[in-house]
Amino acid sequence: MTSLNTNMELDTRFLARLSYLPDELAKAAKQAMIKTNRWLRAASMADLGYELSIDSKAMTTRFRTYKNGGMSKLWVGVRSLGVHRLGKPVQNGKGVQVGSRFYDDAFISPMDSDQLLVFRRESKGRGSIKLVSLEISEETEEIIDSYLPDLNRKFEEFFHREFQFILSGTQ
Repeated sequence: MTSLNTNMELDTRFLARLSYLPDELAKAAKQAMIKTNRWLRAASMADLGYELSIDSKAMTTRFRTYKNGGMSKLWVGVRSLGVHRLGKPVQNGKGVQVGSRFYDDAFISPMDSDQLLVFRRESKGRGSIKLVSLEISEETEEIIDSYLPDLNRKFEEFFHREFQFILSGTQ
């Protein structure tokens, strides 16, 4: 599966001022990292849905968060999205209407699926039937890149909130 692979580095120099509380710092940093990752997932998913007029439900399988020890990862699937995920396909004489989009010369068929898929015949050949899909890789990359400058600020904000929460619970 094709995915977006961008390395993001967080500026954690502000943590040096609080070095006398190592255990609490580690807990707060881990929680802040997880929450920053969730924030990036939610914000980028919402923006992509708005940009492409796609329901966010269709994007949930494309954005996954993983926790692994001291790391939190966001995986973004950027392979093209089948148009059947954009809404309920409706067949008419000239093509298929899915949501607000219309696809000329397309037809609906389940073809080994429990969903109604949208296909288009490319030529007269037998193997020329292709699934109609929407390319999302460029938009996804632009949206993720637009959030990268805010990543450090959000991490610091979540860290301070988590650190305050941890300190208030230990007093």
